[in-house]
Amino acid sequence: MTIEEKLLLNNHLETQRLLLRPVTVEDAEDMYEYASDPETVKYIYARHKNLDATRTQILNYFVKDPEGKWGIELKSSHKLIGSIDFRLDAKDLKAEIGYAIGRNYWGNGFAPEAAKRLLKMGFNDLGLKRIDALHCSENMKSGRVMQKIGMQKEGLLKNNTQLKGRTVDDILYAITDDQWQNQQ
Repeated sequence: MTIEEKLLLNNHLETQRLLLRPVTVEDAEDMYEYASDPETVKYIYARHKNLDATRTQILNYFVKDPEGKWGIELKSSHKLIGSIDFRLDAKDLKAEIGYAIGRNYWGNGFAPEAAKRLLKMGFNDLGLKRIDALHCSENMKSGRVMQKIGMQKEGLLKNNTQLKGRTVDDILYAITDDQWQNQQ
């Protein structure tokens, strides 16, 4: 079985408080709630302007190509509070994580909980050697999530990303399979 096939089989993952599962059009209202908040999406993507735009985004991004993309659902309320991506590079046995959590749920440890579950899948189930993540240098809260899941800061990437019409620096964090195993 290929790494890509193993990833596709892991389309439903659980943690103590969260269900990571495919995003569907039925999630549009919950996603619009957080994706229309300018503070939530400040460092990641354009604010969703209306519910129809959110439905279109779900269809074109999550439904059309669901591999490595999960909605983050609170088990207690069955509410979608964010999403998390796992961009696999099977050839080099590595992946990149990206996440968005609605502002109303910040500070509860949901992003680290979801990201740790992806690290476990990546290293234990897929046999990856490295998982990394980037954050805009202005978004230190995202960097804190990366630290909480055991990633180490590897460097500053100057003028790395275009963000809403301006060039920004990114900070790179990563964790290797050896580092992950030593933390377990």
